Amino acid sequence: YLSVPFTEQRVLEINERLGNASVDEVLQWVAQALPGRVLQFTSFGASGLVILDRLASLGLLREIPVVMIDTLHLFEETYEFDYLNGDDLWTLDFDHYTYLTKVEPTLRALHELNPHAWITGRRRSQGAERRSLSIAELDDGRLKINPLAGWTRDQVWDFIHAHSVPYNVLCDRGYTSIGDSMNTRPVKQGEGERAGRFMYSGGKNRTECGMHSHEARVEALKKAAESEHKPLVVPPLPCASCLDVDAVSFEESVLGAQRDLLVEFYSPMCGHCQAFGPEYEQVAETLTRRGKVTVARMDIFSYTIPQAGKDAGFTIRAYPTIYLARPGASSGRLHLVKYEGQKDAASLLSWLSAQLGFAVETPALPNG
Repeated sequence: YLSVPFTEQRVLEINERLGNASVDEVLQWVAQALPGRVLQFTSFGASGLVILDRLASLGLLREIPVVMIDTLHLFEETYEFDYLNGDDLWTLDFDHYTYLTKVEPTLRALHELNPHAWITGRRRSQGAERRSLSIAELDDGRLKINPLAGWTRDQVWDFIHAHSVPYNVLCDRGYTSIGDSMNTRPVKQGEGERAGRFMYSGGKNRTECGMHSHEARVEALKKAAESEHKPLVVPPLPCASCLDVDAVSFEESVLGAQRDLLVEFYSPMCGHCQAFGPEYEQVAETLTRRGKVTVARMDIFSYTIPQAGKDAGFTIRAYPTIYLARPGASSGRLHLVKYEGQKDAASLLSWLSAQLGFAVETPALPNG
């Protein structure tokens, strides 16, 4: 039996032991090493079905529970498959939607079932961050076991066909990875297996976090952190060329600006702000080289716009919100223009060129 808690050194030893093991050997090992403390997460994708088939063939399904996260937005075919074989928050705040429908249920399942290890169908051949996947990983004190880490997609499907494993009919329609119906598409020729997943996570259908949904998400994250007795982790969002403004410096840096000022109001807890962060930094670098516009930003998660800023006309209903503030030649008051365009560097710089009356270089678009 394995002793807990696990350490990084122990996980390295496990990987050395299981490096050349077959899928059956990996599953038998984890079941014997942690009896009654293992579970499998699956969405009934092809890789997960291979593991389910092997667990059944090895007689391990009675002792290894199978958990499927029902997001209430799955394809009808997935619900039909689940039955036969065994409202629009996502448009407003995909990150909060993901937390409510995937992260929180997963954390709840881990809390209630309290396994020492859980099994996934992830593979190195799926690319991206999975390229260096190990058979065993340390995940928040638990072992995460990836029996198919070394398998290719062809190996998965060769097994399914050879053993007549039932599978979701969406796989025959070009869906190489299956998630929620509104957020999954068939992959195109030459794309990676997971290219059709999370279409809305990168901001293609919306580019800002609604204020109320953002507040709800932060509150949910705080409660989750409290339940785990951990501090709330605020993700970093660096911008070397930006002037960071807080509630104390707002009046001098923003309201007292002596030249044109571009200011972004953002939250590091907002997925759209995180996605737009590198774009805004690119804008800041471009304008810094130009030398005529100050580029600032204010972290609304940590600070509140002072009343003087609200009186000047700064209104925030979503994140990120961007204003161009121009000092009045005679009135002494700032003239504010809110940016309503696409959240990317080229669009923002093009808009600034029109507002400022001089050309601002726009970044070259990547080939393809």
